[in-house]
Amino acid sequence: MAKQNRQKAEKIKQYLTSNPEKLNKDYHQTAQMFDTASETVRSIARNLRSKITSQTDKEKTSFEESKTGAIATCEDSKRVKSLDDLLKACNVDLNVWEVDKYDIGTYEVTGFDKAKRPITIPMYRTKAWLKRIDPTMNIQKIREELVADLVPLFGSVPHIAIRPSSFLEDDSHLLEINACDLHIGKIGIKEDVYSIDIARDRMLNALEHLIKRSSGFYIEEILFVVGNDFLNSDGDWPVPSTTKGTPQFNTNKHIEMYRAGRKLLIECINMLMDISHVHVMVIPGNHDRESMMHIGDALEIYYEKNENVIVDNSMSMMKAYHYGKCLIVNDHGDGAKLNDLPGIVSQRYRDVWSDVRHVEVHRGHYHTNKAYKMQAVEELNGLTVRNLSSMSATDEWHDMKGYVGNVKKASAFVWNKYNGVQAKLNYNVPI
Repeated sequence: MAKQNRQKAEKIKQYLTSNPEKLNKDYHQTAQMFDTASETVRSIARNLRSKITSQTDKEKTSFEESKTGAIATCEDSKRVKSLDDLLKACNVDLNVWEVDKYDIGTYEVTGFDKAKRPITIPMYRTKAWLKRIDPTMNIQKIREELVADLVPLFGSVPHIAIRPSSFLEDDSHLLEINACDLHIGKIGIKEDVYSIDIARDRMLNALEHLIKRSSGFYIEEILFVVGNDFLNSDGDWPVPSTTKGTPQFNTNKHIEMYRAGRKLLIECINMLMDISHVHVMVIPGNHDRESMMHIGDALEIYYEKNENVIVDNSMSMMKAYHYGKCLIVNDHGDGAKLNDLPGIVSQRYRDVWSDVRHVEVHRGHYHTNKAYKMQAVEELNGLTVRNLSSMSATDEWHDMKGYVGNVKKASAFVWNKYNGVQAKLNYNVPI
């Protein structure tokens, strides 16, 4: 009989726990359900209420320190819900301790609101493992000590005005913009679509980006290097091909590529002309040697009476611009061998060689970004040769050879008149 009573009492507890709204009412109804006395149900409900109340009010916090670290814990809490709450509840000194790891768990219990109605209450248990801060790594403490040391010095150091340079020309810079190997008319592979319009957008976006990036310098001149396989081929007859006759697949007829390229360069030069004097350097490539000279001739005629634009369309495949103590040399990269460049440059430009200290050769052709520092003649520390990247798409030949993965970009260089290259700027084509 006693066993049956215990079993019945346990069932009543389970029922009341599952239906907390019955803990304060309907005792007679519950008693009828379990065939027992109302007072029995009332007594069981009273015991459950007292246990639930004590369970929701038994928050326990502790901070245990050891030789290796410390552990901060808070159990059965309604208010400590986060790591910050735990550190505050356990009075953890963050100048001494730092958190190594922590854990937060939740569970639910039944409690009562102010009207003594049963409600479900979320409870938290939090735990953090702490380790001592290395005094030499305590940034906050070091900062406070540093401030304490410096404050007495405030006001004791006299203010010395920075005198403006008496050599105003030291602030003069030349902006070299070099968008090599655009290959207008090239057909890209399926994953890298290309067209005349895409090439035009890339060129104009590159110029706009590089101009903005260089705006922190006083630009008195612009060297705009054009060509370097600006067009993908040199003609259509008998088949579209490079200057030496290597067949090419193009998106358009050559005359359409030529006219689009000519118009694009005029747009670019007009944009640059709004900023400063522009020196246009025409560098024919191995794909468009004759066509690029024809475009250069058209540019010479177009800007013939414009005092702000000079077009260098001379016959030489290697051209240079002398700026202060700088010599900026450009060629396509398919001619002279790399190791021969110091001797070639020093002889070709011997009339200014003794006046310059900073010499670089910029080349296209290889569609990749690479720089070489070469020992030059005695008067120079060295000759820097840079292969510059291309913004054009990957075509079938490059894909077949595995020449993929290079970042498509255009480059610009900011040259100080007396101190050489001060900045190299890139426009990376968005992928």
